[in-house]
Amino acid sequence: MIRNSLTFQFLKNPFSVGAVCPSSPELAKEITTFAGLENASAIAELGPGTGALTGAILEKKNPKASFFAVELNLSVLETFRKKFPSVTVYNESAANLKEIARREKVEALDAVISGLPWAAFPAPLQDELLSAISSSLADHGCFSTFTYIHCPLLPAGRRFREKLSRYFPRVEVSSMVWKNLPPAFVYRCRKK
Repeated sequence: MIRNSLTFQFLKNPFSVGAVCPSSPELAKEITTFAGLENASAIAELGPGTGALTGAILEKKNPKASFFAVELNLSVLETFRKKFPSVTVYNESAANLKEIARREKVEALDAVISGLPWAAFPAPLQDELLSAISSSLADHGCFSTFTYIHCPLLPAGRRFREKLSRYFPRVEVSSMVWKNLPPAFVYRCRKK
């Protein structure tokens, strides 16, 4: 069980697992509130980890909506599947989002919620993932992700914020969620 914990996975590979602790209920609420899940017909979660955001998504989403997750870390994925056996989860790169959506018979996603560790990714990977997300979203779709309080100070964190504006004409930033370890805020992005 220890080997599947976020802390163990973070220590093992901090560049693919961006969190030492699961996201708090307060952060989960903040990231899902903006996403319009109640009216969405197709939703994807990227990097669900052990499912800290997933519970909030399931609680808010339209019961008829298509929902799937994409998690690359196989050890964390095992824990996720045990916790959410009814959720379809793909053990692939989020760069394959458009193809995964096709397999799910989804033409375009209304919402993409991400727990990916953006500040740990090199520039080409950030671009590859943001391109996949943007091209998978419906014109009215939204993309929500979060970052920790210290990440915008890092070069990769600053670069990520600049890239968001290139891929999404509308980018809003939430207030700080202090009840999270570490504190975090949410980027809320729209194509239009």
